[in-house]
Amino acid sequence: MNQTIKRVLTLPLLVLAALLILFEDFVWDKVTALVAILARWRLVARLERWVLRRGRHATLALFAVPIACLIPIKLVAVYLIASGHVITGILVIVAAKLTGTAISARLYVIAQPKLMTFETFVAVREKALRFKAWAHAVLERAEVLQLLGGIKAAMRAVRGRIRGSGGNPRNFLMDRLNAARRRLRRTS
Repeated sequence: MNQTIKRVLTLPLLVLAALLILFEDFVWDKVTALVAILARWRLVARLERWVLRRGRHATLALFAVPIACLIPIKLVAVYLIASGHVITGILVIVAAKLTGTAISARLYVIAQPKLMTFETFVAVREKALRFKAWAHAVLERAEVLQLLGGIKAAMRAVRGRIRGSGGNPRNFLMDRLNAARRRLRRTS
């Protein structure tokens, strides 16, 4: 009986984990690019040089800093949600998650050579990369990807129409509104 339950629950949980990993991967790539731009700032560059001068154990310990710094912010978000400010609380959590991911992503880029000196880190990284490859394979076979592809194509079409309106979404919306008004006047 337990084996049956385990088999029934394993695949959906693995797919959910795969989706979360792929989302994190997408966010990681975008945020890493953004933080690379911020790394040009003098203060950030100085901080990065400081990180590079640390030993491998100290560098590993630095990954706890973003997590620890964001805990109070997340607690504030939980308080906001509990006090009825659900959207604000969710936005605070999302902002905290993106900030933490940005800091961790840049720290990882800087510290990767030192982290690769830890055998356990290398083993866990390899397993994570294999799981990520599996997640990509699962999603490529899934109909969800085809649906997302359709949504993406529709968004590109709307973006093309917006660009045709001078590149300003407001112009696009005004053009649509004016066209609707003209149609209404013709039918009256």
